[in-house]
Amino acid sequence: MAADVFMFGEMAPLVDEVHKEAFPASLVEVTEGYKGRAHVPIVSPKLNGLSERSRQEAVWEVLRAELGDLAQAVSFVIAWGTDELR
Repeated sequence: MAADVFMFGEMAPLVDEVHKEAFPASLVEVTEGYKGRAHVPIVSPKLNGLSERSRQEAVWEVLRAELGDLAQAVSFVIAWGTDELR
């Protein structure tokens, strides 16, 4: 089974915009992964107090809702609350 190849340069600004709208006052960095997929680390005060699983679910929920099928172009998300970085 061949892996799909994505156009990172076209997709990255969409992923970045979606996250910055859903998680204002956050640090989001979209970087290129395997075959044009996006890796998305995010640090947001909106994620404070959530379990690791809940943080992941919150970010993926936004991706799926806003990007639909294009969300499959994201292969990696890691999410932290700002309270975890102290």
